[in-house]
Amino acid sequence: MGGEQSIPAFSRGVRLRRVDDSRTVLLVPEGIVNLNAPAAATLSLLDGARTCDDIAAALSARFSSEPAAIAADVRELIGRLAAKGWVVLRTASR
Repeated sequence: MGGEQSIPAFSRGVRLRRVDDSRTVLLVPEGIVNLNAPAAATLSLLDGARTCDDIAAALSARFSSEPAAIAADVRELIGRLAAKGWVVLRTASR
């Protein structure tokens, strides 16, 4: 799940909110999920237009990190959130 050409977007009723300068949460129908900094950075790029590859490339450039490692982390996070129903995936038509 969360393949490189998948376009992730938040499911209905799910929102990303910055609580303060150091804390971001995911508001889900069942409650609130506290996010660590890498998850918050990743989810801040979910706009329903970027693919998982696009998100990984942006994060890799922002943090000067290994692209393959970032891409694997992005796919894993998106896959976990999709399994919970908090993110939906559609196939990119490129």
